[in-house]
Amino acid sequence: MAKSKRGRHKSASSDLDRSILWLESFSEVKKVILGFTESCRHKYRPGFIKIKSDVNGGLKANGYSGNGVVDLFIRVEPENLVKVKDKINEKFK
Repeated sequence: MAKSKRGRHKSASSDLDRSILWLESFSEVKKVILGFTESCRHKYRPGFIKIKSDVNGGLKANGYSGNGVVDLFIRVEPENLVKVKDKINEKFK
């Protein structure tokens, strides 16, 4: 059985969960930590991931579901940061 790369909070909506599982499939991604969820309207399709910024230890991103926005922290080693950012930006244009 594969070990999950999620932090303490593991549940996300089904459409966003598919995108998070896609992220977790990369060997460069060490952990995906789900933060606060805010119920609101947005213009993005459910499952969309948008990078907000680079931080020490990884990337901050927003995950968009049918119900709102979830803060994400994607733990990535500094040498793999550009590679993971490019993959995310390529998939979610």
